[in-house]
Amino acid sequence: MANEILVVTGSLCLILALIEAWLLVALATNPAGGLSRWIADFGDLVKSHIDYLLMALFLFVFYLLFAQFQITAPAWLIGALGLGSLGNPALFLVRAMKPDLKTAPTGWFRGLMGGSCVLTTIGYVGGAWLITVAALERM
Repeated sequence: MANEILVVTGSLCLILALIEAWLLVALATNPAGGLSRWIADFGDLVKSHIDYLLMALFLFVFYLLFAQFQITAPAWLIGALGLGSLGNPALFLVRAMKPDLKTAPTGWFRGLMGGSCVLTTIGYVGGAWLITVAALERM
């Protein structure tokens, strides 16, 4: 049951990436339009878009590998994977809307960035470890 949260989170990441793709198209075709008031940094929006796509892919792959090796990931690992996968790209989106956070990040933003990176790292390293152990046991 808990592993299915990976698919739900991956689907949400994919949906957000597709929304951002449309935002990128709108900004590219009309750079001086009203949307440019909300999105000031095109590059960070691209980073957010790509990051959401990658996180969706990774979450789907981890779900399938967990299923293949009959791994039920612990709740803390699922939480780290989900929160990190949603958080990292969201912070790029925040920077796209507030580019001053790139050059002078405030304490709260720096904390969110650090926390999100730690969660993502713990989640993906932990998941990779479980998969590696399961694969080695089958050898």
